[in-house]
Amino acid sequence: MNQETETILEKEKFDAYCLILGFTGALGSGCTFLADGVKRKLESHGHYYRLSQFLEEEADKDGIEKTVQNLQTLGDNLRLTYGNSILVKKCLDKIRLEDLEVPFSNDDDTVLLIDGIKNGGEVKYLRQFPNFYLISVHADRHIRQERLVGETASYRRFDNETDFIIADKRDEQEDFVNGQQIKRCNYLSDIIVDNSTSLPEVKVIDRDKFFNDFINNYIHPMRKVRKGEKAHDRPPKIEETLMTMAYCASKRSSCLKRQVGAIIACIRKIKDEYLNADCDRDERDPPFQVVSSGYNDIPAGTPCVFADWHGCYRDHLLQKHARVIKCCPNCGQVLPETIACPHCGTQNGNRVLECPECGGDLLADYECQNQRCKYKVFSVCLPGEEAAPGNLLDMCRALHAEENAILGLSGVAKSGKGELVLYTTTFPCNLCANKIIAAGIKTVYYAEPYTMKESKELLDKIGVDIKKFEGIKSIAYFRLYA
Repeated sequence: MNQETETILEKEKFDAYCLILGFTGALGSGCTFLADGVKRKLESHGHYYRLSQFLEEEADKDGIEKTVQNLQTLGDNLRLTYGNSILVKKCLDKIRLEDLEVPFSNDDDTVLLIDGIKNGGEVKYLRQFPNFYLISVHADRHIRQERLVGETASYRRFDNETDFIIADKRDEQEDFVNGQQIKRCNYLSDIIVDNSTSLPEVKVIDRDKFFNDFINNYIHPMRKVRKGEKAHDRPPKIEETLMTMAYCASKRSSCLKRQVGAIIACIRKIKDEYLNADCDRDERDPPFQVVSSGYNDIPAGTPCVFADWHGCYRDHLLQKHARVIKCCPNCGQVLPETIACPHCGTQNGNRVLECPECGGDLLADYECQNQRCKYKVFSVCLPGEEAAPGNLLDMCRALHAEENAILGLSGVAKSGKGELVLYTTTFPCNLCANKIIAAGIKTVYYAEPYTMKESKELLDKIGVDIKKFEGIKSIAYFRLYA
């Protein structure tokens, strides 16, 4: 083997060898706080990288101010020009160079921490490495806003609430393949971490516990799996088991838009006679019985596609609404029959929701052609948007996952011998919240971080305990508990 070949093999060595953790989350959720804190705890074994560093370097080259909005646009443009994995590839190139200069890839405990993943293409690229895991960091919007907005914010990045909300919504899910897709990345994650509690530097003990718990609960078993050893000394938490079952149920859905699963379990309180020296059970892991499950689908079980148009019925209705709008409701100017996609420029006269060329939302960013108006006609006026309440849910043929699970409740579940707990992959809508209350369900666990304001208020008012799921998700459950 010649010297050049040896160099190439050494350069690529870390790819399949090192443990790689990616971090994703909404603005202010605390990805950087967690990743950097864990790196410090790992000391020489931890290597921390920010994808935003490469955006900042591009901004410096072009003389662009490094605001959140400008960096968002730079990221979109780079992914559009060079592919959705460009920032990850730049990061891996940096890691390879550092490994050549000061080798670390032969250290069994090396952990690469990559912060700032925002696009599904970045996740897809990293999935080719067998020791990659995606961490989703969650915090409610009002908490994230307090952290980032105003002079008293601990990590100030915005001067006012309006700028934060605009950037946050853009960050959550842009309607084209090269945009920011935090919502999508959260769905693809292996592990959810709740970072709703503020941990300033003065709370040294609490901060140490937060980082140490992450390392003990996740990094230690990941290291064992990589070495072919038994991952966990403890069984999975009851929340992890039931939420995994909910995700498994979701895969049965034939919905074209979103697959959602739900599990209802009857959980008994542990009696004193169970708590003895010979029993491993504790109050955190009580006996439970799964009494019902469900996923979103139409009652008859046939696909949610109508014969006359092969697609989602609600999308069909939205397109019909879009074609009815002939003039700008703000200034009155007549809208052109043929509209160019704001993302790729493709001309389309049918006002379809999705551009056939680039897959982006054809209507979302369309502006009135009157230079003095620039009103975003469709993103404001279609059902479900800010000027048109309602999102045509009542026109969908499918029952929601929570509804199907509630309909499947057996009589024994209402016997009073335990408490009904619902595990759902996404937060219940207002219609499902009403049924949750009527069914006597006392607790709801949800995985995805975006809540529906109206249903949350209703569940809170009635006294249903709403809890964020935290722990290992189905995508990694069998990897770490095999």
